[in-house]
Amino acid sequence: MTRSLQSDEAETWPALLVAAERGDVDAASAELAAGADVNQADDDGWSALHLSALNAHVPMVETLLGHPDVDVNCRNRWKSTPLSLASAKGHHACIVAIVGHPQTDINAKAEYYGRTALIEAAKNGHVDVVRLLVEHGADVNSTDKSGRNNALIEAIKGRHYAIAEYLLDSGKLNFLNKDTRLNALIWAGSGHDHPFIERLEASIRKFFDGD
Repeated sequence: MTRSLQSDEAETWPALLVAAERGDVDAASAELAAGADVNQADDDGWSALHLSALNAHVPMVETLLGHPDVDVNCRNRWKSTPLSLASAKGHHACIVAIVGHPQTDINAKAEYYGRTALIEAAKNGHVDVVRLLVEHGADVNSTDKSGRNNALIEAIKGRHYAIAEYLLDSGKLNFLNKDTRLNALIWAGSGHDHPFIERLEASIRKFFDGD
């Protein structure tokens, strides 16, 4: 998902959204000081926090998060949060700021695919973001809307084996769900990475043996 300022929007958007999309902290701060609604959004639900997180404007993200009325879990038309957008893009510094906010829902799911921020990060191969989210309590077993794909499976699909092995090593994966367990094995098999397949099978056996 991408979002960039179009020429007509520069004329019709509220000044705060224009400043956020451009990363102009001084302009945004002036708008907020003048009483602008920190959570105002365009017709598709894109808020200043959405735009700054998507575009990796870290100082802007930090400025907006410092506002007492900011909705850190705001949703756009597709129910994406600023955290999920930043996680999909791998914007580590933005994510550090967002997960540090006390009201952040780290396991919020977008509407279309039902992916969490962790699933988005795993799908797109951002191992540093995956680590950060797990360290801050992201649910490694949360699935998308299908109920069959979690962060591990998305990592395996993309052959992001460093992420998959990190998740296996976390000791937090639950293999009781037959569909997700078989899905992981099927996707691992399709990758023909035999050392990883053996690693996955060993983790599943360990889970059920309780060792």
